[in-house]
Amino acid sequence: MRFQLNVYGSPWAANNAADVRCFIEAAWSAGHDIARVFFFFDGVYHGLISQSPASDEPNPLAYWQALAQANVDLLLCIAAATNRGVLDEAESRRYQQTVTTSAPFFELTGLGQWAVGFHDVDRIITFK
Repeated sequence: MRFQLNVYGSPWAANNAADVRCFIEAAWSAGHDIARVFFFFDGVYHGLISQSPASDEPNPLAYWQALAQANVDLLLCIAAATNRGVLDEAESRRYQQTVTTSAPFFELTGLGQWAVGFHDVDRIITFK
């Protein structure tokens, strides 16, 4: 089975990042595929490069990087991201900002990529 995961809650909301990580690991161990993770609303904060968790806390950004290296698309909703100051190089220039705040392994994209999941995956799972 092929999944798209939609993440709507921030990395600090309840156990959002841990729940997504546990789902992915369980899906992979059962032989399923994760096509993409789409971050929307406050979920775009998962892509914020300046996260610095305490040394005794998990580092979700490191996990997302490992997922990207495993060829899972990590997509940030461009409207939600720019509204919250999560900018890639192109959006930083567009809004005349001096810094890039999104981690390089995330892609800012439109809702069209979110909608693609309705056609090319078997299940869409949402984490709020």
